Amino acid sequence: MKQGKSTRKRELVSQEIELKLLVEPNQREAVLRLCQQLAKDSDSSTLELTNAYFDTDDLQLRQHDMGLRIRRRGDEREQTIKLAGQVLGGMHSRPEYNAVITSDTPDLTLFEEDIWPDEFPVFDIQRELVELFRTDFTRHRWKIPSGEGVIELVFDEGHIVANDQSRPICEIELEVQGGIAADAYKLARRFITRVNARVGSLSKAARGYLLAQKSVLEPFNHAHFVHQQPQDDVGTGLYRALAYALQYWQHNDACLAEQPNVRAVAGITDGIRLCKVVLQQLALFELDVSDHIARLEQMLGHLGWLSRYDGLNELTAEDGAYHRALEQNQKLYEFIVEQQEHSVQLELVVSLSKRDDYQLTLFELGELCSEQPRHEQLMQVPLKQWATQRLREDWQQVVEAFTKHQEMRADHYLKLLPQLQSSLQLGYCVGYLFDADDRELFRAPWQDLMRGIREIMALKLLREAIKDTDEINTEKLLGWQEVQLESLLYALERSRRAALKQEPYWIV
Repeated sequence: MKQGKSTRKRELVSQEIELKLLVEPNQREAVLRLCQQLAKDSDSSTLELTNAYFDTDDLQLRQHDMGLRIRRRGDEREQTIKLAGQVLGGMHSRPEYNAVITSDTPDLTLFEEDIWPDEFPVFDIQRELVELFRTDFTRHRWKIPSGEGVIELVFDEGHIVANDQSRPICEIELEVQGGIAADAYKLARRFITRVNARVGSLSKAARGYLLAQKSVLEPFNHAHFVHQQPQDDVGTGLYRALAYALQYWQHNDACLAEQPNVRAVAGITDGIRLCKVVLQQLALFELDVSDHIARLEQMLGHLGWLSRYDGLNELTAEDGAYHRALEQNQKLYEFIVEQQEHSVQLELVVSLSKRDDYQLTLFELGELCSEQPRHEQLMQVPLKQWATQRLREDWQQVVEAFTKHQEMRADHYLKLLPQLQSSLQLGYCVGYLFDADDRELFRAPWQDLMRGIREIMALKLLREAIKDTDEINTEKLLGWQEVQLESLLYALERSRRAALKQEPYWIV
């Protein structure tokens, strides 16, 4: 039966703040028991919910980071649009607008006009809306007293359905409704440690778009400069950088969960390193983040195989400098390819990502970004002033390290890689405050050095492979490897001299 649209508008706006955790469906009974234990005698309810998500075929709403749905509960229907927000360590924050509707098709005119961006084609989009996917699930809900309000504890179980395919829904949400955020974090920790819950960065809608083949989840493998504001204090700037680093890590972690691959692991590794760099800056202001740093260092230890994989990939890459020569020595080339395949430890990383300490670190860094504890100095020092001084101190140490030896050999360079990598990542955190051209002129030769040092690792692995491979012309190949290394060291010397001559970009 065709139904008309609502004759009465009801517009509600809220800033939705909730923690989202994912659990395995086989943990259903354990989750329900824990929910009941934590809720004690709190009010509870169970709802059957059907949600239909809409967009145009070319995803005009999603291009603006908007999500449109109609939720049906019995005979009641409510349409909701969620606008751009952020996700930090499982904390989801997105403005949302709701309106009662009597139709199964959304009506964008029921929302107030001022929620849309300038020149947003509301009526054109309205004409082209189609249903993309549905989420059908049972919602178990408890309201737990907290401060002057409550924490709404929700356990959803059901399915996402699109294109005759489905994937399970099994997740916990903790929404702060006038309560104390710290209480929500405390409850969430119990789910992580008791039922192996994982921090959720992908909403039901995001997973629905993936299932409907309307989006692709690609790893981030290149950091960008954090968009800092010079008028901010140093605390605001560092927490903004930590939020960026955490989001970078979380995105790649979601990619790993969807489809484990080396690119996702590389992105996770870069995100963890970037988080560590920011935490080290916060530690300079007497904030106790030592446990976080120690955990991150431990994780990086588990990810150490990635550098070996990258080195072997440098040798086998078809567009690399060594591929053609190595292919002419078939046995050696096949041995290197085999070593590269054996170096991959995706199962280890997937296992690591499910561990309590990994999940708690992601989660607690999100809590740190949310609470933003501040030493007095963090609020008093202007960000650009601090960034200028910090970059000067940090790069002075790099310059001293790279001028310690008049002639630098391979081992010298390899020992300096972590320090150089850290300093370049500090630049991602605060470099946006300075002139972009000056910044790139300074960083380019240092980045060349970093790439060259990684190539040294590749040539060291090549030497090991030559020695470990039987029935090849070992002496001739070792001589060729030596020539390649000397040529690389010559190029690195030129990059080192160029880098040391660059004018610092932070000098105004």
